[in-house]
Amino acid sequence: MFCYQCEMSTPDGCGSKGQKMGTCGKDEVLSRLQDTMIFGLKGMAAYRYHANELGANVKDLDDVTNKALYFGITNANFNFNDHIEMLMEIGRAGVQSMRTLGDAHHDAFGIPVPVKVTENKAEGKCILVSGHNLSMLKKLLIATEGKGINIYTHSEMLPAHGYPELHKFPHLKGNIGKAWHDQKKLFEKWNGTIIMNTNCIQTPPKSSSYIERFYGYSIPGVEGIKYIKDDDFSEVIEQTLSLPDAEGFDSDEIITTGHSFKTILSLAPQIIDAVSSGKIKEFFVIAGCDAPGSDGEYFRELASRLPKTTVLLTSSCGKFRFNDIDFGNIEGTEIPRYLDLGQCNDSYGAVEIALALSDVLKTPVNDLPINIQLMWMEQKAVIILLGLFSLGIKNIKIGPRQAQFFNDDIVAFLVEQFNISYTTNVNDDWGNKIN
Repeated sequence: MFCYQCEMSTPDGCGSKGQKMGTCGKDEVLSRLQDTMIFGLKGMAAYRYHANELGANVKDLDDVTNKALYFGITNANFNFNDHIEMLMEIGRAGVQSMRTLGDAHHDAFGIPVPVKVTENKAEGKCILVSGHNLSMLKKLLIATEGKGINIYTHSEMLPAHGYPELHKFPHLKGNIGKAWHDQKKLFEKWNGTIIMNTNCIQTPPKSSSYIERFYGYSIPGVEGIKYIKDDDFSEVIEQTLSLPDAEGFDSDEIITTGHSFKTILSLAPQIIDAVSSGKIKEFFVIAGCDAPGSDGEYFRELASRLPKTTVLLTSSCGKFRFNDIDFGNIEGTEIPRYLDLGQCNDSYGAVEIALALSDVLKTPVNDLPINIQLMWMEQKAVIILLGLFSLGIKNIKIGPRQAQFFNDDIVAFLVEQFNISYTTNVNDDWGNKIN
């Protein structure tokens, strides 16, 4: 356990004095709140980094980051309410970072439109790209144009297919695999080259056959893999052409992506009519980062049991738990029941839709028939949650497990202020809203 006051870590006390945590001035609650700040800042940094690559103005985000880091310096602040306000400020900056990156993506690559994407079907000489960096993907598409190489996406790169400026490249072919944690088994089976361009990289087993075909781009990297420097893709292109054609991926499965909130809001009149007539009774947001393990099947069960009068909005890699299901349309309309808003930063799109509904229906956001189920795993999920709190969004359910950096006191505060809860089982959690 680490004490921010004496800057020492011991199993059960502060420093060598054997004091209980907090007796030197800062208690465990404040320490854990500062942990939450750091995790949130890490998540926001990922969005800021990609927005900056695309030329967006990120100074306001940097100012909040610097303030928060200074706030958490030793012997700076021991006030609980100040900690909460700092977290809300980080949350507001997080929302801004998501909007900034979303706008930068739209300016650079166009507003996403719904597209059908092949899943686990590959042919020819292939490069598999995993991550969030759309700028890098476009550079790769340009570099491989006319080279006889097909490009496939993995995990959070799936939404790239919906962007017009990326979709126009005929050699951007389809998607392979699911969420980030399938990569060791998937990459072993894949016989082309692989590029990881953001976080969620896993260390290849020493006995793996793919480590020699694995490339890191920018920050991601592990021992033994190659690196792409200065956007020079010549080595990965040369190696890809030297490898056998793809084999073992011949599925007929089709999945859908590309439901930008801006595209969805163009259907606003139809959505309002469907809500007014009772054709749409509920909206469910099931979004976040998938975690390995069978408890993630909770989200597939929930999604599959939603009534046909429900619209499901999703983003991030958690959607791979259920995006192979054909949800169809709301009866008698052209409104899809399943809307893939995009990458993790596009989670703010669900808020934009909620705010638009609130405005049109003259109903407070927290009184709308909108249910939010967040899938919890890593830092970008933290900044999304802080962003929702900063907007006053309540009644959020989190799962499949409690954040380890929260304690009972913090959870009690969040329950009181925001009415959060944790998943148990689908019947007990959502029994009155599912089939």
